[in-house]
Amino acid sequence: MKILVVAPFLSGLDSGNGGGVVTFRQIAALASQHAVSFLSFSGVMARDIEEKCTQALAQVCEGVETVPLIIDRIRVAKAAFGSLSLSKPHLAALCWQASMQGALREHLARLKPDVVWIQFPQMAQYVTLCGDTPCIMDVQDAYTLSGFRQARRMRGIGGVRAWLDWVCWARYEARQYARFSAVLTLSEQDANVLCAMNPRSQTLSMGLPLTEGVPPASAPVPMRVGFAGAFGHRPNREGLQWFLDQVWPRVLARVPNASFVVAGRNPPPEFVARAGEGVSFSGFVPDIFAFYASNSVTVVPLVSGGGVKIKTVEAMLAGSAVVATRIGAEGTGARHGQEMLVEDEPAAFADAIVRVLQDASLRGYLADAARSHAGSRFATEAWRALIADIFSRVVKSHGEH
Repeated sequence: MKILVVAPFLSGLDSGNGGGVVTFRQIAALASQHAVSFLSFSGVMARDIEEKCTQALAQVCEGVETVPLIIDRIRVAKAAFGSLSLSKPHLAALCWQASMQGALREHLARLKPDVVWIQFPQMAQYVTLCGDTPCIMDVQDAYTLSGFRQARRMRGIGGVRAWLDWVCWARYEARQYARFSAVLTLSEQDANVLCAMNPRSQTLSMGLPLTEGVPPASAPVPMRVGFAGAFGHRPNREGLQWFLDQVWPRVLARVPNASFVVAGRNPPPEFVARAGEGVSFSGFVPDIFAFYASNSVTVVPLVSGGGVKIKTVEAMLAGSAVVATRIGAEGTGARHGQEMLVEDEPAAFADAIVRVLQDASLRGYLADAARSHAGSRFATEAWRALIADIFSRVVKSHGEH
């Protein structure tokens, strides 16, 4: 089949964010069985990162094309007004651009794809240009859920704006997703929320294709705790802030020789200022699996966000013992005390970390169980088979209409 992927940014293992990594793995898995063409905005990430992503995509896709994302004051002002009036979310408005509209129309006319695969909610609106071509929505992050969680945490004027933003996204997602032949989420919870908000949408959880290229497990660095995240993603900043403020001091008081290593490009200055007292920032790490494998404990202290947390699955596949909040563990299928430890309260979260640091047998048990569980649940072959079945049903249903 001929598949046209439409995305808000370039994908790649070197993208430095979980969304870019997982979408690249999806595209690579699709391209192993289908002729995939890729269309996205450029100018979203640093130029050197986009060049690496373009090269990686070119190795698996039939074609890779981009159009520049133009952001200026007038566009920002119009998008802000549209969001406050609940007509269209701010990010979606910024992504509705004439250059992308023209490029999509040209690709549809030239390629005549069997299916258009649209990634991320802000791009869902482009379904209106696809005419009779079957379209599949790859949600990645259901803002109806993640926006609700964000709004619950906000107070004052910021809280009012967050609730208005959530209402705007919920209306937008319900309206746009009903136009797709199928709506795919990364987690069952996202699928259930979207189905509840709009029963007309054909929504189901597709999981993730993450097992290819995972190296053998290796021995961790003693007493090392690790976290990795893209700091442009607000839930990562909020989670790290919560951890540094409320959890890490408790851990260090009981295990003075423990270290906490934070990986990720361009950490905010307010975080870097807290280096010391066992805390260090490594910047971008080229091999994320090696980073996770070197942790005695990998923490996923997220307090907001939706979908499956890619960092959690990658840590499990790397054979690291994981301590996470319920949101950090969401979508993995991992059970507390079996494949990871799951705690939401700061004191309990710190206790769990200390237990794993001080108990080698518990650490080994959790690491082995996590690796086995993730290797089965997120197998690339199983994902390919599921998507093949979805394609078959979508194309057949389209032909009947």
